[in-house]
Amino acid sequence: MNKNGFERAKWIPICIIAILLMIIYKTLDNISQITTAVSRFIGVISPLLYGVLFAYFFYTPHHKIEKLFSKSKAAFFSKRARLISTLIIFVLLVLLVTFIVSIVLPILMTSVVDLVNSIPGYLSLILDYFDNAPEDSIWSSFDIANTLRVSSAVFVNQYVNLAWFEQVAIGIINIAGEIFKLILGFIMSLYILLERKRITDFFKSLSVVLFKNERVRIRVNKYLSQVNKVLFTFIASKGLDSIINLVTVTGILLIFDVPYAFLLGLIAGLFNFIPYLGSLIALILISVITIITGGLSTVIKVLIPLLVFQQLDANFIEPRIMKSSLKISPILVIVAVVVGGAYFGIIGMFLAVPLVAIIKQVLIEYVSHSESE
Repeated sequence: MNKNGFERAKWIPICIIAILLMIIYKTLDNISQITTAVSRFIGVISPLLYGVLFAYFFYTPHHKIEKLFSKSKAAFFSKRARLISTLIIFVLLVLLVTFIVSIVLPILMTSVVDLVNSIPGYLSLILDYFDNAPEDSIWSSFDIANTLRVSSAVFVNQYVNLAWFEQVAIGIINIAGEIFKLILGFIMSLYILLERKRITDFFKSLSVVLFKNERVRIRVNKYLSQVNKVLFTFIASKGLDSIINLVTVTGILLIFDVPYAFLLGLIAGLFNFIPYLGSLIALILISVITIITGGLSTVIKVLIPLLVFQQLDANFIEPRIMKSSLKISPILVIVAVVVGGAYFGIIGMFLAVPLVAIIKQVLIEYVSHSESE
C-alpha cells in the first residue's frame, strides 16, 4: 500500500467513530421524542405483545393436555389433540374471566373506591401525628408535615380541580381500551398455540431467504432459540410464581383482617414480576397502607408471615419453578429496572429484566462462538 492509500485507510475508522458519536449525540438529544415514539408503537402492538405473553404462559398446560390426547387410542382425539387442547384452554379462560369479572373485579373496584375516598382522612391522621410529635423527635428535623401539605396541595391543583366527569370519562375509556387489548391478546395467544408449528416453519423459511450463508443462518437460529428460552423461562415461571404470591399474600392479609386485602394481594402478585425490587416495593406499599388502616400492631403481625413467605419464595419456591435461572447480577437487574421505569414506566420495569437477559445471552453466545473460531 502506498503512502496516500495508507493515510486514507487511517482516516476511515476515525470517520466511522465520528459518525457514531454524532448518532449517539442526536439520539440522546432527542431521547424524549424517541421514547414517546417507542411508547406509542408499543401501545399499538400491545395486543400482539399480550398474545405472545399469554402464549408463553399457557404453553406448558396446553402442551401437556395435547400430549395426553395424542396418546389416546381413539383416532378422533389423537389426530385433533392440539385443537382439543386449545379448546380446553379457551373454556378454562372463559371460566376464569367470568369468575374475575363477576366476583373479583367488584371487590377490587370497591376497595379502590373506598381507599381513594379514605385518603383525605388518612392524610389528616398522618398530619396530626407529625404536628403533635415532640420537638426533640427525629421527625421534626425532616419537616414531613409541611412537605405532605405542599405535595397534597399540588396534587389537588393538578388533578382534583380538573373536570370530574372528564377524568371519569378518560379513565373509563383507558380501562375499556386496555380490557379490549387484553381480550385480543387472549384470542391471539390461542391462535399462536394452535398454529405454533406453522409460525416456526415460517420463520425457518424466512431465515433461509434472509441468510444465504448456512453458518450465519445456524448462528441466527441459535440466538433466536436462546431468546425464546429466556422469554419462556421468565414469563411462564414468573407468571406462576406471581399467582402463588397473589394467593398467599391475600390469604395472609385476610387472616389478619387487613382492609383492601384483595387489592394488596394483587399488588404483590404484579410487582413480583420485577426481580429483587418488586417484592420490596410491594412489601413497602402493603406496610404503609396497613399501618395507616390498622395501626402499628397490625402491621407487625402481618410483616412476620409476609417476610417468612418472601424468604421461602426466594430460596425455595421460585428456584424450583424457574429450573433454569437467568443468572443476572442483582446490580444489573436493579439498574435495568430503574432505567426501564424512568423511560417507560411500569411496563418498562417489567420488560427490562427479560430484555437484559436476552442481550446477555446473545452476547455470551457470540463471544463463545468467536473464541471457538
